[in-house]
Amino acid sequence: MEWWVILIIAVAAVVIIALAVFLAVRSRKGGSGKVKIVDGERYTDGKSAYTADGNVSISHEEGDIVLAVGVPQRAVKGGRLMPGKYTVLSSAEGVKEFNLRVGGYVRSFRHGDDIVLADGEEICAVSHTVILR
Repeated sequence: MEWWVILIIAVAAVVIIALAVFLAVRSRKGGSGKVKIVDGERYTDGKSAYTADGNVSISHEEGDIVLAVGVPQRAVKGGRLMPGKYTVLSSAEGVKEFNLRVGGYVRSFRHGDDIVLADGEEICAVSHTVILR
């Protein structure tokens, strides 16, 4: 066999192995990589806030929105906080229940609950800092 044929086969094998490793790492990562943005609105599969053992993750990931106490934010298409489905997470370890003002009304939420924000709807953390994932 010619030396260049062996070289081409070796390079192709290295590329295929590197691609397989990249895809395996990416599929295990989870997190906000499972969020789709369609027409300026956010859609998630609902599993992105959970660890492999089924517990709710409280680590900060890219794409998370932090709601500070007393600082309202409005869901706007194409904005930082987009309309769509979010999982609400307590940013403080040990705090499992907290209050949010959504659309003018204060409601109690638990760590891991889901919330859907409409376009133009305002949300504000009332009792504790909260992460929207």
